[in-house]
Amino acid sequence: MKPTYALLPDFAEMRKPFLVKKIVRPSFSKDFHFHTECQLVYVLSGSGTRIIGDSIEHFEEGDLTFVGPNVPHVWYSQSDTEIHLKEAVSVALYINPDAVSQHLDGLIDTKELRHFFKESERGISICGAKKALITDILLQMPGQKNIALLASFAEILHQLLDPQDLVWLNVPNLVSVYAGQAPGRVHKLMHYIQQNFKEEITLQQAASVAGLQLHSFCRFFKTLTNRTFSDFLNQVRIGFAARLLQQSDLPVTQIALECGYANISYFNRCFKKINKMSPKDYRALSAPKVEA
Repeated sequence: MKPTYALLPDFAEMRKPFLVKKIVRPSFSKDFHFHTECQLVYVLSGSGTRIIGDSIEHFEEGDLTFVGPNVPHVWYSQSDTEIHLKEAVSVALYINPDAVSQHLDGLIDTKELRHFFKESERGISICGAKKALITDILLQMPGQKNIALLASFAEILHQLLDPQDLVWLNVPNLVSVYAGQAPGRVHKLMHYIQQNFKEEITLQQAASVAGLQLHSFCRFFKTLTNRTFSDFLNQVRIGFAARLLQQSDLPVTQIALECGYANISYFNRCFKKINKMSPKDYRALSAPKVEA
């Protein structure tokens, strides 16, 4: 299921840095899509399966999530076979991260805000006291104008920049995280993994790229990542496999080969260990729901 780019017409027509709207539909959209805008979504009515990036979770009334720019996402309503299918009602705040940052550049230091927008590509679930506070502000915004609306928007940004009660839905790209930690051998090693994870990479090859003896490399890598090299490589490969399962129709056996697994049973075990479900179940949850 390849995600499609969605142009949000309100932004295209009004060219606003942000807008908020209440959305009422018989069911949530079935289109797995992405857009350049960020999106804060509060579900007032309805339940089903929510996909944000590689994260697949159940959602229901009261769910509050933040989706970063260009992140594939969709909310699927509960099965259409249910007798009492609830109407899908949500309030969404759409944010153009570049426009907001540019508008605020002359007023504040936007470095922290820009960093948040970038990090939000991992997707965020908001809980605890912060969820109640943001929800209360968000629900008032559709009826607000001018300074009142701007003040509410600013307060939501303020709350989002505080990490308390924010739950990240996707792990960061492991290779990028560690490649940025230090120059030299770490960057060289992570670049090598990124370029070659689809092929067999032995411990000896990885140690050679890092310029270390095998024993020293194992200790160095565990200290750096808190993982063995084998576990790290499996997480990189399975992360890539998850995207292929979502965004392509390739058979599972071919996906396993594309990700560097010659043994399909071992691939299935690794995938289930990391994602708590089989590749087949993961794809089934990611697939578009067809109306009866």
